Amino acid sequence: MNAVDLEVLWSRLVTVVDEAAYAILRTSMSKIVVEARDFGALLLDPDGKLLISDAGVASKIGTNSIAVRELLKQFPRETLRPGDMLITNNPWWIMGHLNDVAIVAPLFHAKRLVGFAECMAHMSDIGGCLSASPREVYEEGFIIPPTRIMEQGRENETFFNLLKANVRVPLQISSDLRALISGCQVMQRELDLFLTGTRMPDLTRLGAAIMTHSRKTMRNAIRSAIPDGVYHGETLIEGSGTPLEIKVTVTASDGELDIDFTGSSPQRDVGVNCTLVYTHVWSVYIVKCLLAPALPNNEGTFSPIRVSAPEGTFLNPRFPAPVRLKSSSGHFIPDAIVEALQGVLSDKLIAESGNKFAVLFTGRKRDGHAYAESMFIMGGMGARAHKNGLHCASFPANSSNLPVEVLEATVPVRVHHKRIRRDSGGAGAYAGGCGQDFEFESVSDLPMMVRASHGKLGIPPKGLLGGHDGKTGEIRLNDRPIADKTPVTLKKGDVIRLVTPGSGGMRPPLHDSVENDTRSQELERNDSLRGVEL
Repeated sequence: MNAVDLEVLWSRLVTVVDEAAYAILRTSMSKIVVEARDFGALLLDPDGKLLISDAGVASKIGTNSIAVRELLKQFPRETLRPGDMLITNNPWWIMGHLNDVAIVAPLFHAKRLVGFAECMAHMSDIGGCLSASPREVYEEGFIIPPTRIMEQGRENETFFNLLKANVRVPLQISSDLRALISGCQVMQRELDLFLTGTRMPDLTRLGAAIMTHSRKTMRNAIRSAIPDGVYHGETLIEGSGTPLEIKVTVTASDGELDIDFTGSSPQRDVGVNCTLVYTHVWSVYIVKCLLAPALPNNEGTFSPIRVSAPEGTFLNPRFPAPVRLKSSSGHFIPDAIVEALQGVLSDKLIAESGNKFAVLFTGRKRDGHAYAESMFIMGGMGARAHKNGLHCASFPANSSNLPVEVLEATVPVRVHHKRIRRDSGGAGAYAGGCGQDFEFESVSDLPMMVRASHGKLGIPPKGLLGGHDGKTGEIRLNDRPIADKTPVTLKKGDVIRLVTPGSGGMRPPLHDSVENDTRSQELERNDSLRGVEL
């Protein structure tokens, strides 16, 4: 296949997946999907190898999901029919915790199986205990075994009844699952039109060309940027009790990378553990960002990168370890890899970011109906090799902020302020981005549970190559500090203040006072960054 044909057909195939993603956005009911974009749509070949992903949130698209391959062990290809769809939320197969649910649909053309659609999203509620810290995954919510959610176009009524009986907001969650079903149906329709229009019998030839090109491009990128050798990095995360250590060894050899997390902390009996698929996500994602950011995600892109972690560590926990808060640890995996490669990639790196709060709101309204919604509150993005860091921008997860107006219309809170934390980014030749200060008050006559999870509030985001560290963050309830990841029940009038960390600076500042003056002038030039309410 020549380069022009490959480019044209590849681009057209991307639109097939994009149409499925738009269908999910238009039909989902949860703000974490519609506003924060915490979902993904994937097109895979008949063997479950990733061909195309939508341009959504990184953790849903930057991985070789093994869900299709695992589901095929229980539902062989020859048993699947048009209109069938399978569902699971196994954290060891998909995105690391029960709230992430995937629906997989076999895709047919001219009565032949030509691939699979996989549409996944974060559910705002999946049942389980919210008022305490679960010690096993069984306590974290409704576990969905491999199940046919659709059989030849007909819904599995028994499954939906079981789901509704195990979640707090049954209409919202069942509607979100139907949004994923819609995404799979759109992908089937658009792929059929694509194959008919191009007169291709299946995706075999195009898929092979996509993966071959991507594999070659990534191998060349690794070979040209990272000399063969062994590189070591590490970072600390606030776990439960003693900190968690991420230790990584990156071995480069002829255009391939082995990323090994031997030496990292053992798994914990609280939900900060990351299953290996989630550890894999952030490992390959940061490599792609550093070396080939424009290369689309597919099996070929990631095949030169192998990720391993000893079983029983918190980066590869044994079942049934609790995993609900996996993002509060997994989001810091890229920092250890960046530290390992800082000596050879100094012109491409990013200093440690302030990451984000994941905030969950649950309770009941006056009419007795329950609500469950999530939002993200961003910290600063680290300074880059040749640019300042961005303010209140998420990295590595590229989630979106929830507008204040949407939050207040969805859950019974009043936002007091949402403003930039001036000078919270570390100084440097390029300064780290600033975090934010977000405060809200409960206006509900009924109790409301709120849990804010971060993972690294007391350990400052590190500067890189001599840049200064960013400022740490905190959580305050009625002006008293409370611990990270602690569920609290709010009464009417209670106030929570979430202060996100800044981020690290890049390289030593020429002069601290000059750097601070320059940074202040930058803030003053942008009216939206004056430290007042946004």
